[in-house]
Amino acid sequence: MSMAELMRVVVGLPAQQQNELAAFLLHLRLQHDATWRTEMTRRIDDKDSARWVSLENWKAELASDSQP
Repeated sequence: MSMAELMRVVVGLPAQQQNELAAFLLHLRLQHDATWRTEMTRRIDDKDSARWVSLENWKAELASDSQP
């Protein structure tokens, strides 16, 4: 399948499936990013709850980052 064909198929997908595909592609890209993996491992292993981010704060940060 060519890239053009693949892109036509993706355009025809419902938004939810496009979101799932985007997440999957990001996951593939990040698998090859050693710096990102190191940082995420450091954050996950952080025992100091003062540096933890709540789900609500994280969602608010994501929303503010996506604003123009």
